[in-house]
Amino acid sequence: MNDDPLVRDLTFTNVRRETFTLSPVLYRESLEALDRIEQRIVEASGRIAPEETVSLVREIYRIVDGVGKSVTAHMSCSAGCAACCRMMVGVTRGEGEILRARVKEEGAGERLDRWTSGLRARTDSLLSLEGSADPDRPLTTLSDMLATCEAHETKGEFCPFLGSDRLCEIYEDRPLMCRICWTLTDPRDCDPGEGPPVKFRNGVFFKAFDLVIALGKAGFSDDRHRPLPLWLTLE
Repeated sequence: MNDDPLVRDLTFTNVRRETFTLSPVLYRESLEALDRIEQRIVEASGRIAPEETVSLVREIYRIVDGVGKSVTAHMSCSAGCAACCRMMVGVTRGEGEILRARVKEEGAGERLDRWTSGLRARTDSLLSLEGSADPDRPLTTLSDMLATCEAHETKGEFCPFLGSDRLCEIYEDRPLMCRICWTLTDPRDCDPGEGPPVKFRNGVFFKAFDLVIALGKAGFSDDRHRPLPLWLTLE
């Protein structure tokens, strides 16, 4: 048995009874890269230009993706599963700007029309659920969002950006929460009424989560963290 506490913390077992360890070197390098982003916020006294903010959010995505890709072979997830695409994905302001730019780049056509109608329908569905207590800041607090999560997920409504093949149509621009939905247990645990699934989580993911929130405030003076569709329908 390895006596290194870090190795023990980074060792996981999946549904296939495979035991694997996230590379401690990759883990340390990823945390150091996130630390540099945090230091940038500190040096800027919490004020960063919107363009740089979006760039830093994308850098966080890159770091997180690197950790995820290193253990992909051990996950239960596969393209087209889309179980996680029924979740109420919380998105920060900088991430919301990335999504807005992606929709704007799409241009007129069937896909944009489908996205637009789907986003509006999902917004109406979310706001109809108990938990959206503040009309000025709907579903922006963690307590409000948690109050609606379970009710929303039992509806089985897929993300508006999911194609008929159950593949994400904005994959490169998807939010952080979509990037850390790695499941260790049986994929059936992800289905409504089953599970709950056990997710692959580590300190890089937690640090990244805190930083995208901080960047929303630093770049846009906006600390909101709310469901994905609301950024595209209520602004």
